[in-house]
Amino acid sequence: MKEYLDLDKKSYFKKFKKIQEGFRQKLQDYIKNPNDENIHDIRVAIRRLEASYRILPKNLREKEKNRNYAKQAKTLFKLNAKIRDYDIICAKMESRYRGQTYDLVTILKNSRIEKLHSANEIALKILRTSTPKISYNMIKESKLNKRYFKALGKIELNIQKNTIIALGDEKKIEELHMLRKDFKKLRYSLELASNKGKTVQILKNLKEIQDMLGDIHDSDIIIEHLSSIEQNSKYLGIIESEVLERGKKYQAFTTVFNKKRPKTGYF
Repeated sequence: MKEYLDLDKKSYFKKFKKIQEGFRQKLQDYIKNPNDENIHDIRVAIRRLEASYRILPKNLREKEKNRNYAKQAKTLFKLNAKIRDYDIICAKMESRYRGQTYDLVTILKNSRIEKLHSANEIALKILRTSTPKISYNMIKESKLNKRYFKALGKIELNIQKNTIIALGDEKKIEELHMLRKDFKKLRYSLELASNKGKTVQILKNLKEIQDMLGDIHDSDIIIEHLSSIEQNSKYLGIIESEVLERGKKYQAFTTVFNKKRPKTGYF
């Protein structure tokens, strides 16, 4: 992939500014209304922000203001990840097991409110913080490219490692989750490449794989939560049903992944 990827400074800087502005806009939308769509959008905006910061030269990446800004965004991401987990569980329980899970859903919705309060405080704090200023002249193209390919190489290595483990055993939940996260990192990093036409098919394939891994992860969230409840015997039937559905999702993922992997050559 490296032989046909490029990242010129002008293109990167333009995208970097757009990502910063997009993050601020999504932040405002989220504060006004933290619904499912805006929670999803702010998570994506943070992922893109992280990808653009990840390839900054070290002297800029480790500047205190830049580092703190990225750290706050990551804290907001983690809080919203938990909120999303609650939403995933509640949506599934209400659509398929409403009669059996009313009390469970009520508890989760109350927990969601508490998490949302904490997330809103962080979001407001970020919004009140001025966006770190990085000028065009601060970036050297040679260092930018060097850092870019180093970051891509690290993601590639992690994908290769976790692919071997995750495709050999559907019970490797952590490796499957890490694989999903690394595919997201790869996708958002490749979006920064200068020539979009050379990555469009790869990005499409990555999105499909990422979505399938996301479906598996949603099942894992539900199964883990139900299994963690004390005296969960009344949920055993639901757990068994979710485990069966999860197995089907995993088989579908491995089929699609093995089919598309030779075409993408991810790296």
